Amino acid sequence: MLCAVVFWRESPIGVVSLAMMCGGDGVADIIGRRYGSIKIPYNQKKSWAGSIAMFIFGFLVSIGMLYYYSALGHVEFNWESILPRVAFVSIVATVVESLPTTEVIDDNISVPLVTMAVTFFILNH
Repeated sequence: MLCAVVFWRESPIGVVSLAMMCGGDGVADIIGRRYGSIKIPYNQKKSWAGSIAMFIFGFLVSIGMLYYYSALGHVEFNWESILPRVAFVSIVATVVESLPTTEVIDDNISVPLVTMAVTFFILNH
């Protein structure tokens, strides 16, 4: 809800954050459960397959949503510079999602918060 309230249409920050959670984390769960036999060494609850899916689908859904918002005229981008930036955000979101911090903070909270912070910094500098 924070993404929608603070970063609605005028900013790509909320779009990227929501895309990472919906597209990335959602598909990571499905792929991880189905093909996730090889676990990440530092977190046996997460798999390499799920993390790879998180990165790929988080990136693709983010770019797709940014393209959609751009086509509607809400935001304008230099696509040559935005693609590597969104890839970096996807890597950070994937690493945060893979961390064994569920007892401290659920990844459904940590991933969007970190994604918002990193996206804010990387797109504004």
